[in-house]
Amino acid sequence: MMTAVLYCALYALLNVSGAAIIKWNLKGKVLTSLNEWVSLLLNIQVIGAFALIFLSMLVIFKALSTANFTFVIPVSAGINFIFTVIAGYYIFKDQMSLASFAGFALIISGILLLSINSTQHATQ
Repeated sequence: MMTAVLYCALYALLNVSGAAIIKWNLKGKVLTSLNEWVSLLLNIQVIGAFALIFLSMLVIFKALSTANFTFVIPVSAGINFIFTVIAGYYIFKDQMSLASFAGFALIISGILLLSINSTQHATQ
């Protein structure tokens, strides 16, 4: 089970890193013309970001091969969510209100409860 969690963490790290690189390259852009889209898609950093996201998919496939679906998907989504909030807060200076912090805590609590339930009923 610990191996699956490590794969889930690697998946999330690769996925959020790729998305953050794309977001960084979108700073100040609204992509209103085809030329802007093509320019973005041909940017070497964006191509690298897509490669990271593709690698994250390969890692999640490996995680799914090592543990139950009902464990891997909630855990990987939860870790992905945590990394996304951290990246948003520290890299992009996104603000977290009390309500958003409470929502974050509820989502993580729900994912933990789902994961605990799926590990108790694992039939591997």
